[in-house]
Amino acid sequence: MVFDDGDDPEEKRVNRPEHGRSLTSSLLTGMRRFRTSLFALPLAAGMVIALPDGVARAADGPSLLQLGLFQREGDAWWAWDSLRRRSPDLADGLSPAVVPLDARRQGEGVALRATAPVGLDVTALCRRMLGAGFGCLVLDSPPSAPPPAPPLPAPSQASPQAPEIRPPADSAQLAPPRPGGDVKADVAITYPPEAARTMAAIEKSVRRKGRLGAVIPDTALDVMPATLKEEGWNLCALTFDDGPHRVVTRQILDVLNREKIPATYFPVASVAENQGEVIRDFIAAGHEIGNHSLTHADLRAMDPEAQRHEIAEANRILRGFGANPVLFRPPYGRYTPDLLAIAREESMSPVLWTVDTRDWQVRDPDRIVQHVKTEAGTGSVLLLHSTYPSTLNALPRVIAAMRAKGCEFVTLSEWIERMHQIATPATAMAPTLVNGGANATVKAVGKAGDATLRTAN
Repeated sequence: MVFDDGDDPEEKRVNRPEHGRSLTSSLLTGMRRFRTSLFALPLAAGMVIALPDGVARAADGPSLLQLGLFQREGDAWWAWDSLRRRSPDLADGLSPAVVPLDARRQGEGVALRATAPVGLDVTALCRRMLGAGFGCLVLDSPPSAPPPAPPLPAPSQASPQAPEIRPPADSAQLAPPRPGGDVKADVAITYPPEAARTMAAIEKSVRRKGRLGAVIPDTALDVMPATLKEEGWNLCALTFDDGPHRVVTRQILDVLNREKIPATYFPVASVAENQGEVIRDFIAAGHEIGNHSLTHADLRAMDPEAQRHEIAEANRILRGFGANPVLFRPPYGRYTPDLLAIAREESMSPVLWTVDTRDWQVRDPDRIVQHVKTEAGTGSVLLLHSTYPSTLNALPRVIAAMRAKGCEFVTLSEWIERMHQIATPATAMAPTLVNGGANATVKAVGKAGDATLRTAN
């Protein structure tokens, strides 16, 4: 992963060591500011970088931790009370405060922060909090930073009523994995700007292509919306990427089971390796498990053997839990023709989506639901993520909105198989390209990758 060093001429002028300062003093100051930049960068991206134990020890004073971002002050204090009740050892010695994210504007949300005592290994503490299902982010503001917004007063002893769904805050994340590196549990992938551009390009391609061509990037078949309308086609597929998160993913599974909806889940295999029970429970409930690579790295940057290892090793891990993955979704939706060819060689069908709910970007249940109402319909394949509490909170309304549009939910493999039945008439000797527009044409084509898929699991 490449980080922008944020070079700013004005910042360089302010941070330049004063003339006459000793070499030792300048080096110490530079190291301190470098350490500060390491923590400030993930703050902007909403993630935690796991540094070696001891690096984040408070040397010059108390350290500041961010334990989550919330829409309401009461939610933040509820999260603090939950931490104290469930894991009092983690909260011991911390001094909490709730501060507005923007002191000049109301309704912009709040942050739950806590001051840690001098000498505490805050990196190790954050790792323990993340492992327990709570959010944690190390903050280390530079001396030149403006003073933080004044904290909001703590509520009375009576804790606010807890919402119906209360998983950890969306800010509970770890850094995206490095290519070939280990992935720790409860990873919420952070999508950088270039990934956002890729996702937007995929969404635009849906308007150019038909439903099948948008979902399977290397297919020669396609089915246009007009054809689906003529056929009365009403199938939809919910798909979830990333994780599993030990709290959020499990509750997403509960919602799907309660609503009796089959879905397709693409976990990151190196994370799933330590949470086999979640994968087994998805399978037992009739959901489909797909392949989302071993580490969620940008596979385009890897050599062919490394790409093959990411796919094959993920399959090995998932099959160990009883899954039978036949679908491969490249991380960030990034692929090359060579990567797709390797996936085919590993008996995988590469798949994308037709509607990106943007839950990875907006982290707002209302905006997620509104986007689905506006963009999705029958024949849609929705992209969601299993690691964000905002997705969990939006999911029941997303399902209701899709049902209101007449959707019948199926796994993605069944969606593809049924779509092929329209694209490939039973009497045809070879797959056909179906164009349901005004000037409909049918062309004979032949491509091994267009074979109807087995239903996974």
